[in-house]
Amino acid sequence: MCSTILIVLVILILALSITKVWLDFKRRKPKGFVIKEGVFLLSLAIVLLVIDVRCAKDEDVKQKEERAVKSEEETRLEYDPVKRHLVQLQDYIDNLDKSDKPQLKLYFAQGMEYRIKEDYSNAFETFKLGLDLKATDSEKIALYILTGNSSAHLKEYDDAINYYYKAEALSKSTNNDTALVVCLTNLALLYQIEEDFDEVLTNYSGLVQVFKRTGNQESERNTYASMALIFQMKGELDSAKVYQQKSASDGKTGGDLMARASQLNNLGLIYSSKGNLDSALVFYQEALKIFQQLGDRKDEASTVSNIGLVFQNKGELEEALGYHHIAFVIDSTIGHVFGQAGDLTNIGAVHEELGNYSKALEFYQKGLSLFEKLGAVKETDFVKDNIQRLEGKMKR
Repeated sequence: MCSTILIVLVILILALSITKVWLDFKRRKPKGFVIKEGVFLLSLAIVLLVIDVRCAKDEDVKQKEERAVKSEEETRLEYDPVKRHLVQLQDYIDNLDKSDKPQLKLYFAQGMEYRIKEDYSNAFETFKLGLDLKATDSEKIALYILTGNSSAHLKEYDDAINYYYKAEALSKSTNNDTALVVCLTNLALLYQIEEDFDEVLTNYSGLVQVFKRTGNQESERNTYASMALIFQMKGELDSAKVYQQKSASDGKTGGDLMARASQLNNLGLIYSSKGNLDSALVFYQEALKIFQQLGDRKDEASTVSNIGLVFQNKGELEEALGYHHIAFVIDSTIGHVFGQAGDLTNIGAVHEELGNYSKALEFYQKGLSLFEKLGAVKETDFVKDNIQRLEGKMKR
């Protein structure tokens, strides 16, 4: 903004300078005076240009800093599953913002303002006050969900779940499928935080029924994919495979292609977990082609890394090393620090298997440094265990 204003001023001053000098020549003013006047105006324009360049640099630095902060926040969400699930909680506000009940409308506005400030305690109390008023069923559903979301952010998960169940019951009795989807989604997310995977699957099954009834095939397929991941986390790989195949789509749009690539990548994970490395490799390679086609470099790096792990498990270590290095280059290019840390750790593991202990230690320590910087506790402990094991080998 500052840069734009200054450049406009520079153009105006230059235009006025040329006009003024031309008029002074026509009026036959002394040449010395005209030259001094022209030099002064030109100098003023140059000064403004210099200021403009500095202002533009400051704005560029500020934008880069903002992008870096945003990137760091995204990275932290990636390895913090609790935060990642909490930010996915859905709201249902019905028409509370347009309510004909002044007090209810006020409570809603105040509660949302507290939410924006991340003052979840006051948000919870404010939304709860709305429940004491005479409200319609749809308004009650909205307030139950908003109150539940505030409880969830306060880590009061049992209270949040109770509010969601109240909203779910009312949604079913009033045939409100929109609100029902929100309730079931939020319940699944909270149960996933608590690692109660059976309850997660129960709520996902409920979502599937809603999507079948409403003909929402895309959401139905996405829910099957989520169920496949839960079965995989439970170690029930055959069920995971079944649901992953149910989620498969042959669509050709960008969204369908992205979903297809994710499904293929997940199938690769399942087959790899079962020890069927050749099949896993085929799925990963198909997923990689789509991610490259879509220009999704982050998922491209992740899939390349998965391919490297397959070759590592097959004992083809030089091939594995090549893929882990490619993944590291991609993650470095896009500034994906968490990915870089994982790539460095994988490279270290391959060198350890090759017997290159000093190189392995070097890469482990680099990966450890990045994980510690990000505050990734689980990953940090894993790499420390690797280093401890490696140092034991080096002493023999």
